Order: sequence, then C-alpha cells, then structure tokens
Amino acid sequence: MANWFIYNKKSNYIENLKNKDITKLQALILANRDITDKETVEMFVNPDLGKLHDPFLLADMDKAVSLIIETMQNGGEIRIFGDYDQDGIASVMTLLDGFLYFYDNLSYDIPHRVEDGYGMSDGMVEKAIADGVSLIITCDNGITGFDQVDGLKKAGIKVIVTDHHEIETSTDGEWQAQKLPEADAVINPKRIDSSYLFKDLCGAGVCFKLIQALYQNIGGDFEYLASLLEYVAMGTVCDIVSLTDENRIFVIEGLKRLNYTEKIGIKAILDEMNWHKPIDEYTLGFIIGPTMNAAGRLASAKLAIELLMEEDIDRIYEIAKELVSLNVERKKLTEEGLDKCIEIIEENNYENDDVIVVYEPSINESICGIVAGRIKEKYYRPTIVLTNSLNDNIAKGSGRSIESFDIHEACYKYKDNLESFGGHKMACGLSIEVSRIDDFRKFLNKNSKMTQKDKEKVINIDTAISIDKLSLEFAESLNNLKPFGKDFEKPIFADKDVIIESIAMIGKNKNTLKLSLRKNDIIINAIKFNAIDTANYLVDKFGKNITGNKIDIVYYPDINEFRGNRTLQLRLVDIR
Repeated sequence: MANWFIYNKKSNYIENLKNKDITKLQALILANRDITDKETVEMFVNPDLGKLHDPFLLADMDKAVSLIIETMQNGGEIRIFGDYDQDGIASVMTLLDGFLYFYDNLSYDIPHRVEDGYGMSDGMVEKAIADGVSLIITCDNGITGFDQVDGLKKAGIKVIVTDHHEIETSTDGEWQAQKLPEADAVINPKRIDSSYLFKDLCGAGVCFKLIQALYQNIGGDFEYLASLLEYVAMGTVCDIVSLTDENRIFVIEGLKRLNYTEKIGIKAILDEMNWHKPIDEYTLGFIIGPTMNAAGRLASAKLAIELLMEEDIDRIYEIAKELVSLNVERKKLTEEGLDKCIEIIEENNYENDDVIVVYEPSINESICGIVAGRIKEKYYRPTIVLTNSLNDNIAKGSGRSIESFDIHEACYKYKDNLESFGGHKMACGLSIEVSRIDDFRKFLNKNSKMTQKDKEKVINIDTAISIDKLSLEFAESLNNLKPFGKDFEKPIFADKDVIIESIAMIGKNKNTLKLSLRKNDIIINAIKFNAIDTANYLVDKFGKNITGNKIDIVYYPDINEFRGNRTLQLRLVDIR
C-alpha cells in the first residue's frame, strides 16, 4: 500500500504567484516541482529555440569543432561509434544527418548487445584502424572507454568523446578530480570543469550541441539544424532524462516537427503499428522507442539506423515490419521472463528482501532490464535480474532501483568481485560469476541500510479536487503543460468517499479496470491499466458486492477521444 502525501510547498507557491504570466494552477504545479526561478519558469511557459544555451560553454567544444573542420578539409573519414539503445540510435542519426549537410565521408559502427556489450568494443576499434579512419566520434558512450581510446590514439586516429553518463570522480578534501579518457576532446555536461548551464542532457542532446556549435562556426542552415530535434526528442524521452530546462525545448520543438515529418522511416513504423493519433511523448516512449529498441535487443541496432537512412520506400517498410515483429517477440519474451522470475522470487521469499536479486538462466539477456523494472514496480524493491551470458560460468544482467536506494553505489562496493559493472543511481548493468550470485545477494541485503519508510512507495499529490468539480476544459489546461516526464511528472489529484457505480475488467487480456464513479450526483468514467492487483484489492475489501461502496482515489484528469467525441475521464493512479 502506497503512502499518499499532498505537497506542502507554500513558499514556492507564493513565489510563483508573483509571476503574472502564469495561472494559479501553473504556479501550484511548478511550485510543487521546485520550479520557481523566473528564467526556468519562462522556459516552461514560453519555450522556444532562442532560449537554447551556448554550446561553446561545454568544455572542449572549441577543440572538437576545430578538429571536425580540419578532418573535413583534409577529406578524412569520420566514423561515429554509437550505442544499441534508442538514445544511442538517436545520437548516431543526429550526427550523421547533421554532418551530411556539409560532408559525406561518413560511417558508423554500433556494438552488438550480446556479443560486444556496452560501449566501444575492441572489435570496433580494430576495424576502424584497419579501415584507416581519420576521426572517431563516440556518442552516448566513451566516457569509460579508456583502453579503446588509447588504442585508437596509438594508431594515429583522432578521437572526440561525446557522452552524458556519470564520470568517475574522486574527492580529496575540497578538491575533486574526474578521470577522463585521453581523447582529443571530451564533451560531457557532467564535467566539473564545464560552465554549461544544464547537466542532464541525453546522448542525442550532447550530439545536437556539437552540431549546433559546428553550424554556428561554419554557417549551417538553422532550420535544417532544428529538424535534427526529431531525433533528439526521441532520445530525450526514451532515455528518461529530466524534462526540464533545455530538454523541454528539445522535446516540444521535436514533437512539432515529428507531427509533420518527412522521415519515411518514422512514418513507416507508425503505419505498421496502426498509430494514427498525434505524436506526443507517449508515442515516443511507448510506440516508436520500444520498436526501434527491439532491434538492439534481439538483432542489431544497425537495422534501426538503416530504416532511417534508407531511401527505397519498399525497403523502408520491409524494415519497419521487421522491427515491429521484433518488438512483438520482445514483449512475449518479457512476459515469459517476468513470470519465471516472479515464480523464483515467491518460491524463495525474495520479495521480503531489501534488494531482490534473481537468477534465471533461460531468459534473454536483452530483456533483463525490462524485467527488473517490472519486478521493481510490483514489489517496490530495488531489483537485479541475471541470466546466462555467452560464457556459461558468467551471468549478466541489469538492475533497476527505487528513489530511496542508490543501486550503483551499493553494487560498486562489491565491484572487486564483479566481472564488469557500470550504471547510475537508478540503474546498473553487471556481469558476475554464477557461483558468486548468492553471496552477492547476501552482501547487498546485509549492507542495504534501507528503513521501512524507504521501502514504502510514496505518491505525491498536487492538491485535493472533488471529481464533481472537474471539466473537460480543466483537463485541456493541464495538457497545455505537456510534455510530462522525469522531474516534471503529470499533475495528480485526490478525492475521498467516491462511490463506485459500476466496475468491469476490459481489454484483450482483461487487465484494465474500468469504473464509473459518482460524487454529488456527477458520474465520471475512470480507468486503470495493468490493474489485476487493484481489482483483487477491491474484492478482498468489499467482497462480491463492490458497487455502491466508497473509495478514496488518486487520479489525473484525462481526455478520452472516440469517433470524434472528446469526453472527460480519470486515469486512476491508486485507490484505497
């Protein structure tokens, strides 16, 4: 059972009320998310491309631009080293498409998730050396590729690292030092010697800043530059970085262009998915993103790049069909893997652990992170899912965490016993000898230091609003604050003593809960997805006669569009 809390950020609200350019509702929602700085509020209310930060504030940006220009003047080959997830794909496309405005001696390489693992592989380095590449530009990776960068440099290849992941940092008293690869330029907003105004760019966002700086230097077309935000918006949403500051502009401007896109590959995916609604952050995060991601999970991410680079329409639709098929297979593998892991967890009472570590050798390595995320949501515990790697003695997997637990820090303390390890506070990837898994589980739980409060899910509510006071216009006003995401979550509200008029489980798998709710003679429909646990809770609480009983709800107002009709409905977040 989640704990419900109504935000109490009165001082923030009072500060925002001084701003005459926003409504009281906007003032409240921004205040609850600690957004009070006038310039930041302005970026929410009036986002536009003119508010983008100067790319040359990023450390080494001037070096990188000079090196790119020099390479182009000499006719050298520029090769982009990408990554296999959606942000990696978006990063590669931002650079390829951005450079193609000026230059076409370009190539790219992406590691295979299972065969190569994350980041620059030795095989990619060896191939670049053999091919006589002049300049390597990494994107969405490279900040920990020390040996690979050294190998490229020894072979006489110039290297620019662009990345957004955490940098290994050591502290000595008041001094901090970061370990950077010995590249010719390292562009990462998390560098402590950078004066850049925003730290939470995704990989594609960092690549966009590089192209923006290049265009400013040699006179690129601004509208063409802005068209690259179609890729950047995908990377920003799918990599779940903060949807504040510059990222907000990236997504808003990118979505504007995506809804009129000339990129046939994107249209083909939407056609194959039968998606005929406007493209918004949901479309990116749950339709386009997972479909492209499926290539990197079950085949090669190069297939997604081919989709976006291909000019033959028949081939484009052929690839799109293949990607959709791969995503269907990925969903099937995920459900099968989830069922197997839950069975193991409940047989061994792992759900009572502070940190769940589950080893299931039969599941596909590529879906470990998705399964870990689903288990984390079910039990509200940090979760690591492991499976067999190509080496029978080594297990590989991924972890996902909850807000109160730094999974990277916890695993880092065990790193001397891990074969490989990387990540951040909310997610990690690792490999470990199979024989050490039980010891690893015991170590994490013994040292977790989690309190009972840490293990209780918290739902923060913007304010209490009786559902009979809601209107379609109110829901539309909330939609004007989109896009929602990390650090700017959807506004949610609460109401008490709402009467259940009717109840049904709907959908293909009968796992969507549909309720009609009444308050003061006003009836509103409400739905909750993946709600089997919620339905079981209502049966346990009220027995077979659920209708007529009162419940408290947490919800957000939504607009249901069906055959041209728009009606108000509630999306339920939680009930009790």
